[in-house]
Amino acid sequence: MEFNDVRLSYGALQDEIDGAIRQILAGGRYILGPSVQTFEDEFASYCRAADGIAVGSGTDAISIALRAIDVMPQDEVLVPAVSAAATAMAVALLGAKPIFVDVSADDFNMDPALAVGRRTSRTKAVVPVHLYGMPARLKEISESGVPVIEDAAQAHGSEANWGRCGSFGVAAAFSFYPTKNLGTYGDGGMIVTSDSEVVHRSRLLRNYGQHENYSSESLGYNSRLDELHAAILRIKLRSLDDWNRRRRRIAVRYREAFADLPLATQAESGESNYHLFVVATPERDKLRAHLASLDIPALVHYPIPLHRQKAFSEFTPARCPNADMLCSRVLSLPIHAFLSEVDVERVIDGVRDFFRRGKMGS
Repeated sequence: MEFNDVRLSYGALQDEIDGAIRQILAGGRYILGPSVQTFEDEFASYCRAADGIAVGSGTDAISIALRAIDVMPQDEVLVPAVSAAATAMAVALLGAKPIFVDVSADDFNMDPALAVGRRTSRTKAVVPVHLYGMPARLKEISESGVPVIEDAAQAHGSEANWGRCGSFGVAAAFSFYPTKNLGTYGDGGMIVTSDSEVVHRSRLLRNYGQHENYSSESLGYNSRLDELHAAILRIKLRSLDDWNRRRRRIAVRYREAFADLPLATQAESGESNYHLFVVATPERDKLRAHLASLDIPALVHYPIPLHRQKAFSEFTPARCPNADMLCSRVLSLPIHAFLSEVDVERVIDGVRDFFRRGKMGS
């Protein structure tokens, strides 16, 4: 069993993917061509947004979206204390200041009340993360009164009572890293938005600040999804809902099987795509070692909260006790669209065996 074998989705769609790659290579148009344009339209429609702007990575998607709404150096941007480093890195690399907000011990996402409380006159945006695919509480977070840029890098197809992830904020940033629910075979990202000014500025910024070759209107990036990846993602997008449904069925099995165990699971604030299925226990390291002894892989997302990472030490320290607690306890169990029923039962049996044998604290 592998934690997430990205080869399996390729195997399921190999003929279509290989055919699309051959067509792109034979066509001779590799950058900002028709496949990118079509995928932008298709993915934006999938997210129930008006427009998509394909870029080089999910990190770039956050940075470009922030610049598109005029976040400047020394401005403050609220980010959750638990996420991949890219969330805060995208802010810091603009010269802006990430302000770390503690997360809820229930749904593991940014605590809306604390986000509202951390707003100052210098706060120009808030970047909630749909952590592990679980929708953040965006309606409550928006009460901070500052523009919302969704970090939806893990949330392709997740739903909440306010809509599909990617449809709420002034813009949303997605990643197509290979391990994502919708992933390609390299880096890639997308900004989705229904704000025409964000569309205009993002398209400018991703391509050297220019709409016409050799005429840059502003300082921009070289951040463009290429035609090969766009063609691959177009094919995979057709299967995304089916793949997400399979993940959700596995998550239901896990929740039912672990309901009587001393394990915390992520409270359901919406319909997650279950990019990850995460449990929390003070016995995390022992449980992980036990599962490893059974050849069941389990990973930690994320072991160090952002406010304690060296890269962000120059920013004002934040007290985030829930983030500290969660990062010492969270463990991600195998979950993906091609995980067999046999392997699902192996995971369940392995976890239950740990607690049944009383290995905690031993």
